[in-house]
Amino acid sequence: MTKNPMISGDHFRLGTFSTNCSSGMTPTKIAERWDNSWDNNLTLAQMLDDAGIDFMLPIARWIGYGGETDFHGGVLETMTWANPQLSVVLISDSDTKEDLVRAMRSGVREVVTSPPAQTDLIAALSRVVAHHEKIRTSEDGYVGSGKIVAFISCKGGSGSTFLAANTAHLIADTFNRRCVLVDLDLQYGDASYYMSQDGVKNNISDLTQQIDRLDAQLLNSCMHNVSPRLNLLAAPDEPGIALAITASQLEQVLTLAKRMHEFVLLDLDSTIDAVTLKALDMADVVYVAMECNLPVVRNAKRLVKLFRSLGYGDDKLRLLVNKYQEGGLLDVKSIEQAVGIKVHHTIPNQFAAVTEAFNLGKPLELLNPQNGVLTALRDITASLLHAPLPKARGWMDRWMRKAA
Repeated sequence: MTKNPMISGDHFRLGTFSTNCSSGMTPTKIAERWDNSWDNNLTLAQMLDDAGIDFMLPIARWIGYGGETDFHGGVLETMTWANPQLSVVLISDSDTKEDLVRAMRSGVREVVTSPPAQTDLIAALSRVVAHHEKIRTSEDGYVGSGKIVAFISCKGGSGSTFLAANTAHLIADTFNRRCVLVDLDLQYGDASYYMSQDGVKNNISDLTQQIDRLDAQLLNSCMHNVSPRLNLLAAPDEPGIALAITASQLEQVLTLAKRMHEFVLLDLDSTIDAVTLKALDMADVVYVAMECNLPVVRNAKRLVKLFRSLGYGDDKLRLLVNKYQEGGLLDVKSIEQAVGIKVHHTIPNQFAAVTEAFNLGKPLELLNPQNGVLTALRDITASLLHAPLPKARGWMDRWMRKAA
């Protein structure tokens, strides 16, 4: 179950208050006073989210004070403001234009005249049901088909989990895209250690064991919310449970996940089995992670040969050389000749910084934003997203995010 970040009590939080009320908390006649329209609340919410503000707190108020300021003349109903998926049907004996406008501004979806005729009430409820059915499959705000990006190591220990986890953080927290990291090293996955100090309560097996009732609500309940735009779907706690997960089940989970996120990142086991093959087939991009030594180069050549036999082109395969050292035994040109594919990017060997991030369960971006590994990962992420590199964060923003 996703932990509510507002009640964890582990750090100071900043937020806004009373934006669902006209004029906010200021009785005034000036023209520039706060207009509590839905559009303004949505725009403000997006600005606050981008700035890293923790919450927006609505308040319930009496309306109709009148007077020159008409203080709180309009109040967006708190429950529908906080949860737009909740629909309110108002049964009223008033049908004046002013009351209808006030009801709609308060978050009412349908208005039925009192006493309601059976046909009118059924029609109103039918429209509510149709509205919810429309958003049911795209619950949690993202409507579309996200991109699936897989990370796989040529040999255990090549760093694919670290690369996947930190790329996920960058996609969500630096480039502001909705992202989920799915740990598909099903028997011994440890992606959660790179994402959270608190541990996770649910994992992918909680989904596959209930695959017949899979929907957005169930997926949300099984993901661990890492940050506002980043989720984690962890590997099972027990290796034996992983054996029951099938390729067909995985396909259903990933299909739903990419409807709810702009990017679905997969941390794959280096063992090629039916589940891993299904994930690779569904992936739009496959990052092949390798270290710079001869045994791994041999494995990389075998893996790339296998992928090409499966019909994966160079537009899908991207070779990452991790822990690369300039002037070492193997240079980029030698690796490309041996493996038979261009090196997409190299990541420098800075072991101490990577180990600190793993031990603290925090992204490298928060611990050492000037680190060479992070610079390489920013370039990789920008290339994946076809997006320019964002401006560097100020010290205040980094401090607040680190405290979180």
